[in-house]
Amino acid sequence: GLLPDWLDGNTGRIGVMGYGEDTAQVTPLEFTTKLAAASGATVVLGSAVGVNCDGDTVTGIRYQPRGSDDTTEVLPCTDVIVSAGPWSCIAEEWFEGTTFPMEGVKSTSIVWKNPDPSSIPTPRALFCGEDDRFQTHLEVYPRPDGSIYLCGIGGSDYIPTEELKLGAYREVCEAKPERVEAASLAFKEMSRVYREGGELEKSQACMRPCPPDAMPYMGKIPGYEGAYINAGHNCWGIAWAPACGKAMAELVLDGHSSSVDLSPFDPARFHRRAKGGRGRKKGGDSVGEQW
Repeated sequence: GLLPDWLDGNTGRIGVMGYGEDTAQVTPLEFTTKLAAASGATVVLGSAVGVNCDGDTVTGIRYQPRGSDDTTEVLPCTDVIVSAGPWSCIAEEWFEGTTFPMEGVKSTSIVWKNPDPSSIPTPRALFCGEDDRFQTHLEVYPRPDGSIYLCGIGGSDYIPTEELKLGAYREVCEAKPERVEAASLAFKEMSRVYREGGELEKSQACMRPCPPDAMPYMGKIPGYEGAYINAGHNCWGIAWAPACGKAMAELVLDGHSSSVDLSPFDPARFHRRAKGGRGRKKGGDSVGEQW
């Protein structure tokens, strides 16, 4: 039947959104690790703290290597793409005259172990409506390793731009215990097999990057040569990553993107017109909070 074997508890009305031929899902850690390995790129772990420029041309990135608190090194480059999720707003401090308003939405998620390691849960995702009993709107994703990932747990925190620029939750982003409990109860209500034999494997939290107009920043950083930004994709960053990566590569290598029209995602759309000083600034007005 259409219903997955693990959905054997109390449920309401269920509708079908897709039959598998036109849907897919990815496991973020496995996906990004495999992409990095396949690219052949050298991965340098650390925290970027600024850029070096010769006039308006980027020449390098200053960073602190992971595990070092006070050592700053320079990675020479001809082009830099700021793509650090919600913390990308720090680019305001690196590139004079720019504005990248961002709100971080800190949300809890959990992973449940497979109660029967000899079988894999039916790989059908489930999107739930609001459950007033637990204040959740669960999204349930069985994974190929047999675990089940759940988000839509509710109780998110909203982190403003200035706190993100200071690195809020960049290194430690912990789950809310009360939301872990609520999500677990909601899930066990709809799944008897997990209620009776399942086990919570992991609780965690992520930070979603949300510009005020619900549109990512993708394109050249105005006023500079060799500077780009690709950030602010909310919860769709992993799913959109291949298309965004291709579009940004085309922009850097060819001077324009031929696969995606990047004009709606103009990084300059919130910049205020400069009063004197460096030119090439584009004005912009906020369209209002959408989250």
